[in-house]
Amino acid sequence: MDNHQPERIKSFILTRVLKHPKDIVPLAAKQFKVTPTTVHRHMNKLLKLGEVVKTGRTRGASYFLKSALQKQLEFSVKPGLEENKVWKKYLHDAFAILPENIYAICNYGFSEMFNNAIDHSEGSRIAVRSKIIDDVLKLNIYDNGVGIFNKLRNAFGLDNGRASILELTKGKLTTDPENHTGEGIFFTSRAVDKFRIVSSNLTYIKNNLADDWFIETPNHPIKGTGIFLEIRINSDKNLKDIFHQYSTLGQQEGIPTFDKTHIRVGLSKAGQVGYVSRSQAKRILTGLEKFNHFTLDFRGIKTVGQGFVDEVFRVFQSKHPNIKIEWTNANEDVRFMIERGLPDKQEESLPI
Repeated sequence: MDNHQPERIKSFILTRVLKHPKDIVPLAAKQFKVTPTTVHRHMNKLLKLGEVVKTGRTRGASYFLKSALQKQLEFSVKPGLEENKVWKKYLHDAFAILPENIYAICNYGFSEMFNNAIDHSEGSRIAVRSKIIDDVLKLNIYDNGVGIFNKLRNAFGLDNGRASILELTKGKLTTDPENHTGEGIFFTSRAVDKFRIVSSNLTYIKNNLADDWFIETPNHPIKGTGIFLEIRINSDKNLKDIFHQYSTLGQQEGIPTFDKTHIRVGLSKAGQVGYVSRSQAKRILTGLEKFNHFTLDFRGIKTVGQGFVDEVFRVFQSKHPNIKIEWTNANEDVRFMIERGLPDKQEESLPI
């Protein structure tokens, strides 16, 4: 009996799994003349120790080293720095071992967030960090610039950082419309499981697993901007589905057009119990004329006033009759005020 064989099998797996993510089990079984069951027993020990990570199941399973996705990268912002070159040189090979749908989401999210840091942050340095914890991939991008919320507040004359967050969540918001669509953060925040922006003394979090959005004060403020992406490596989320959810096929060549959005009304609450004024409605409606369809999400809102309802469902709608307005997650008081203030022709089709 070879008492050292278990260690040799473990070493074989660790040194060859990178090049053989899908066939490492039969390869090891053949090398050591043991059954696949025996190799799986050793593989399970490595999985429990966290040295190896598994994606997929049974015959479709793939294995890779946890350390393969641990990256700590630093870049100077200067001419020639491009997100696609950084991805190809430093991240592609490691992330290619992930399922195709997860790779696509990570590639898209990284490219959009890294490009934003290059073009908008006004910073001199960008840092990238990635790692896996409990089968959750974490991909973080930091810059030492002016801060995203400050940048938007100054560019659009907004009252504060919270107002910047509200505008940011609508989509199609950019300080450089000639070169950017303003779609990157919108779609990235919906494609991953958890999305977080930390800048100065504000944190915006979109938790898609809990279907929740909120703003809080960070434990560790960031002078520039920190973008934090999380997604389960076995998630079945698909980037194409996310695009489709907020797009309509255009009349020209059937090209999808980003023309739908979903607004969490409570993001602009700033300590207020409800929404009672036209000015508050106007703040929420700013920029929504760019869309053909939007949904107002009243989750967490206790009440709204007649002026708010009138501004949204009569004044704005009369100015933009082709825009479809829907609302959701309204409690009985909010629903009553909305239905009470709706023009008769809208009463039956608006809530979802």
